[in-house]
Amino acid sequence: MTGLLAGAAAGLDAVRLPPALLAASRRYLTRHPWQTWLSVIGIALGVAVVIAVDLANESARRGFRLSVEQVAGPATHQIQAAAGGIADRTYAELRVEQELELATPVIEAPMRIGERSLTLLGLDLIAAAPMRPALFAGAAAQAGGGGSAELAAALLNLLAEPDTLLLSASDAEAVGAAPGDEISVEIGNSTRRMRVAAVLPDQGGAGRGLGGLAVADIATAQEVTGSIGAVERIDLILTDAEAERVAAALPTGLRLTTTAQRTNALAQMTRAFHTNLTAMSLLAMLVGGFIVYNTMTFAVLQRRPLLGTLRMQGVTRSQLFALILVEALVLAAIGAVLGVLTGIAVGAGLVQLVTRTINDVYFQLNVRSLHLDWLSLTKGVGLGIGVTLLAGLGPALEAARSQPRDVVRRTLVEQRGQRLLPWLAAGGVLVIALGVALIPLSGRSMTWGFVALFLVIVGASLCMPLVVRALAGLTTPLFGQLFGSVGRLAARGITASITRSGLAVAALAVAVAATVGVGIMIGSFRVSVSDWLEHTLTSDIYIATDDSGGANNPASLPPELAERLLALPGVAAVSQGRSRRVETRDGQMRVLALTSSAGRPRGFRFRGETADNVWQRWEAGELALVSQPYAYRQGAGVGERLALFTARGWRSFEIGAVFQDYGSDSGTVILPKALYTQLWDDPGTASIGIVLSEDADVEAVEARVEAIAAALTPPAAVQTNRGIRELSLEIFDRTFTITEVLRLLAIGVAFVGILSALMALELERAKDYAVLRATGMTRGQLRLLIMLQTSLMGVAAGLLAIPLGVAMGDLLIQVINLRSFGWTMPMRLTPDTLVSGVLLAWVAAMLAGLYPALRAARATPAQALREE
Repeated sequence: MTGLLAGAAAGLDAVRLPPALLAASRRYLTRHPWQTWLSVIGIALGVAVVIAVDLANESARRGFRLSVEQVAGPATHQIQAAAGGIADRTYAELRVEQELELATPVIEAPMRIGERSLTLLGLDLIAAAPMRPALFAGAAAQAGGGGSAELAAALLNLLAEPDTLLLSASDAEAVGAAPGDEISVEIGNSTRRMRVAAVLPDQGGAGRGLGGLAVADIATAQEVTGSIGAVERIDLILTDAEAERVAAALPTGLRLTTTAQRTNALAQMTRAFHTNLTAMSLLAMLVGGFIVYNTMTFAVLQRRPLLGTLRMQGVTRSQLFALILVEALVLAAIGAVLGVLTGIAVGAGLVQLVTRTINDVYFQLNVRSLHLDWLSLTKGVGLGIGVTLLAGLGPALEAARSQPRDVVRRTLVEQRGQRLLPWLAAGGVLVIALGVALIPLSGRSMTWGFVALFLVIVGASLCMPLVVRALAGLTTPLFGQLFGSVGRLAARGITASITRSGLAVAALAVAVAATVGVGIMIGSFRVSVSDWLEHTLTSDIYIATDDSGGANNPASLPPELAERLLALPGVAAVSQGRSRRVETRDGQMRVLALTSSAGRPRGFRFRGETADNVWQRWEAGELALVSQPYAYRQGAGVGERLALFTARGWRSFEIGAVFQDYGSDSGTVILPKALYTQLWDDPGTASIGIVLSEDADVEAVEARVEAIAAALTPPAAVQTNRGIRELSLEIFDRTFTITEVLRLLAIGVAFVGILSALMALELERAKDYAVLRATGMTRGQLRLLIMLQTSLMGVAAGLLAIPLGVAMGDLLIQVINLRSFGWTMPMRLTPDTLVSGVLLAWVAAMLAGLYPALRAARATPAQALREE
């Protein structure tokens, strides 16, 4: 490391500065490697977190875009049905009547081969050939020769033989399949054997971009997904004029959309999730800025005698200013390089966490590798260098404006810093006020919500040095009583070096406050979700189909099943539900159709007022119930109208009530099942809730229900109320795993910051410690003095982190969470979260203080007293 540092310092020669300045800078960087490298590591960690999160987000977005492009191919438009798919005869009529030459029916469904998740793509292979020439050219080449005969043979394999499919080379290798092999495929709850007709190469042709797809003939896809006689959608390549003509000719219940509309609708689902991760990464960079500022300030302070001598020898202020900034730039360049390498390594792990969260909460996404996006790397490097130069600006100005006669006084910076503390705190209060004032003025903008949050954090950081000095002064008598003169010296030492110790405490406090704030938000969210599940899940046992069929052909339970279950001994009532995503004027949302043998559905918590006779009018089909996320995003309230695209065309519903919901951030609308069946031509039931009587034998009833579900074709899943709640909370915890990782990384950056500050203090006060040792203080007492200082700094950081963390938690809940996802929740403070914040700060500070304490105690007093 020292050699790399010396090489970087040599780069200063390229700057046109006096040789004396360059030589002094090189000597300083190489003779203080610990201090300099801690600053470099702080920059590197900040850059690494930003790059890792950005690469993970970009990899997920790119994986999503590729998945959409794979499925849609070159199609410009899609015909979609409101419900039940599109009948084969309707496709045939449209193709003939509208002269659609470039059109193919499509079925799309998730599937698994072993541990590999894929998407089954069913196509009319003859119709799709002109639209996807590369795909079928590749199939012919794989069959042998690449001519028309081979192409016909490859297509015949898929057309003539049932249960056949095409795989990409990477997927085939992953599942251990070769052309002609039979493999076991899981689609929904069913498992069947299918034969691999051909394997397409991944590079240089048809297979490129097909990873994650299993291509089958449309008839095969209809059979394996249970969609006989219907297709999910029709993909087309149309000009604008053709699109206008086709849209006007579509029968009721069908709708023409552009491929871009579908892509944007899906991308919108995860936009808030990606934005929240980016904000967490920027927090780590903010903490890294404290480290750089602390290091550069100490670098100026430590060399004031030398800088003063240079000033008296004719070095200008601008040259000193440039010297400090060039040194900061050198540190930033080294830190950025290390940050890029570390960020790529960390990003490889984060991308799996991001993908898992998207799969758990939004939709199936296959991202198996990290995509190195140069824009993300450049953004991280640029941000790291920018923050470093900004942090070095203050120390550079301080070095430049000092008078030659004063510059030799080592305490001048500290004295000026002490005088500036009240003004700094006053400025911090103004920044906090600005952030708070920005909240109501920013409307529903999530970006401005984050700006307000960061203003509060920065403002609180500016106030902290003054508070730390006050705390140190108040604890001096207490430390004196507990530890004697060593305790008093420890407390006063913090006050005497407040420009460094205050910033170190601020950096640690901000990182711990982020941990506390995010912990409060997650804890409040988890308790709210748990309460919501307990209130919403009103049945004791649930039986449901797997929803992995075609998107417009969800699986159904047998029509007579509800009556069979109601007739079981111990069953008091059953409720039936059906769910699907539908189009609104503002995008997609989830519709949930409900009916119950006991009357109106239960388990709803309404927010605000409701329409008169809401349940009676809802059952009559006059009203719809909408979730809080939809009402917030669209600014809709009771009495307003909601338009849904149904099999009967667009239908408008009056909103009768807004209910609390944490199940979908895109919104949910509740309709009576009879009305849903009528409007969407979908009489099926996807789930049944079973309410047991008070004297029922729960285990016996559950056993009977499981036996009935196992006998169905395909078998249905049975879960208890408790099992669903536990599974939901398990998914919730997995969702926030990545947030926990980012919190730990921010703490790591802060740990480096306080270690850097303590090393700087140990170097700066080496002569003071030597005098104490020479006048009788033992090595143990000196170690105790430094550890007491460290302990006090850690406790101060923890105490300061509590109010800031609570404020951050409140902003995350009331502003960021609401604007990101559309739902609210009460803030819940637990003693564990607050106490753990103080302990975390104290432990981090104590660990950081171990090495400086041991190093100072080992130093020889005579050597430390000798002038350099």
